[in-house]
Amino acid sequence: MDEKNIIALLGQPNVGKTTLFNHLTGMKQRIGNWPGVTVEKKEGFFKKNSESYIVVDLPGIYSLMSDSIDQKIARDYLIENNEVTVIDVIDTPNINRNLYLTIQLLELGISPILCLNLIDEAEKFGIFINDQKLSEKLGVPVIRTSGRHKIGIDNLKETIYKYKAGEPVKITYSPLLEENIEKIINKLENTQYNISETYERLPKRWIAISLLEKDPDVVNEFSKYPEFIKYVKDMKLEIEDEIKHDVESYIVEQRYKKCDEILAGVMVNSELYEDIDTIVIHPIYGFMIFAVVLYTMYNFVFGVGDIFAGFIGTFFEILGNYLMTILPQSLSGVIVDGLLAGVGGVLEFFPIVFLIMFSLSILEDTGYLSRVTALTHSIMSKIGLSGKSFIPLITGFGCSVPALMGTRFISSHKERLITLLVTPLVPCSARFVIIGFFASFFFIEHAALFTLSILAITFALLFLVSYVLSKFMKGESEEYIFELPPYRIPDWDNIIKMTWEKSKEFLKKAGTVIAAGSILFYGLVNYPSPDANYASVVGKILEHVTIYMGLDWRAAISLVFGIFAKELVVSSFSILYPENISAAFSPLKAFVLTLVSVLYIPCLATLATLYLETRSLKWTAFGIGYNLALATVVGIITYNLGTLLGF
Repeated sequence: MDEKNIIALLGQPNVGKTTLFNHLTGMKQRIGNWPGVTVEKKEGFFKKNSESYIVVDLPGIYSLMSDSIDQKIARDYLIENNEVTVIDVIDTPNINRNLYLTIQLLELGISPILCLNLIDEAEKFGIFINDQKLSEKLGVPVIRTSGRHKIGIDNLKETIYKYKAGEPVKITYSPLLEENIEKIINKLENTQYNISETYERLPKRWIAISLLEKDPDVVNEFSKYPEFIKYVKDMKLEIEDEIKHDVESYIVEQRYKKCDEILAGVMVNSELYEDIDTIVIHPIYGFMIFAVVLYTMYNFVFGVGDIFAGFIGTFFEILGNYLMTILPQSLSGVIVDGLLAGVGGVLEFFPIVFLIMFSLSILEDTGYLSRVTALTHSIMSKIGLSGKSFIPLITGFGCSVPALMGTRFISSHKERLITLLVTPLVPCSARFVIIGFFASFFFIEHAALFTLSILAITFALLFLVSYVLSKFMKGESEEYIFELPPYRIPDWDNIIKMTWEKSKEFLKKAGTVIAAGSILFYGLVNYPSPDANYASVVGKILEHVTIYMGLDWRAAISLVFGIFAKELVVSSFSILYPENISAAFSPLKAFVLTLVSVLYIPCLATLATLYLETRSLKWTAFGIGYNLALATVVGIITYNLGTLLGF
């Protein structure tokens, strides 16, 4: 297929790019991975008149710098496929920030179709764009769309069908920067450098700017010419001596200044959220509101979730009694006490998992989570993280695997590595099953308070670990620019889809890993005999350590199975304690076991992802070791302190 019939969707995260992709392609989509990496690649197809088109959904990125995995994937694709038609999707309510990427495309020699998405939201909040003037200033077509309300989709397809890319508009900056860009261009044109064919056809101006920005790939391309690298380095020192700060930040400032110049006479703006945001992201009131939101959310989750959990528990109890009457004795133990008790014990807490994902999806869709990012940045910056780290940490409430993948947006190597190492401490949906399980037996009246206590201790330890790591790791922090989307009325269709996507993996595990694990665990607990079984042998070895946490061999072996899937802690308890768990366990021990389950080694899928993201056995082993040591120390201290206080 002609490259011009390949459409590349590009844009910053959360600009509605995926919704546009779905409207353009319908159900004609395929999903795979980009070559050599685990990042998801989505392609779709559509026809316009007699022409067929392939639509490639590039990763959401903030910049075309090659200093993060997602940004490198998107930029490499654009460089290697220079004839594709690029649709630059803009979050219109935040157009001044989004045009930064547009300017970089023009520098790279690409004339995109500019898609002003979420146009309905922008106008609702008093932002009006003269798309004709914007088109004249940038020299590109400008289309107004709203993926949510299907506005402008046909117009976008028609523009794609008729589009012929022209020469990109030249974006110029301050005299100081322009003078030095020209010097590098002259050096490139008057000196023979043996560079790759790809870089030979790229604009010299873009190469010059990238060298000043210290783009890793571009610097590496010229690393075999140390005298040229020194020439650029000396030039940067001269510029920095004049501007009194680093060149990289200066270029960023110049681009944003250019964004403001472009929008002058193009955009009519009104004051949007200043009153409410001064309270929501206030360093005192903001945290008070955040605490109230969390407390309300978990009261809702456990209040409603327990009702549905009761129905599911009753269903499995009736089903188990029925199967006991019709199955032969040789099978009833494995099926009822093994498979059904294990899987049923986990599925009973699916409503809680679903409602947590539902609540987080609402907070994300309304724009509140972005405010929490801004609110927490000042704290995170003091412990070696940044505002960008908040997104993976919040994602971790669903599953640690996509949370670890979400760190690719963090361009600072130091901050990304610290985020990768501490994210597994965030209680995922599987660990919320454990929290819900013990809350339902020991903390019925105070389930929300019990949950918040576990979260408070976990995040206090997460911050402590981050702070310690930041003191020992080398590297620089990055400047973080906040983008606060407008407050939105929740799109309930979108929220339900998001919730289901985040929750369905739980059901898949219940039908596969947890089912198999429950049967295996039943076998270990009952063979060769219930009184002398394989599980007790392993558990009693571990009991030499866990006894200091108040946990016997049964609790110890459940933690071992939790490494395969955290839900197996609950399913194993349902098998190990067929009698009333409340009689065999105390509230203090339940609290300790819940805390240890949250803190110790993450599941195997998370460990595999940690290795893939770090590409380092050393850091993966470190992650396993510190999680295990932290859980052990905290478990022992909590139990003994609780005993001392009389709990």
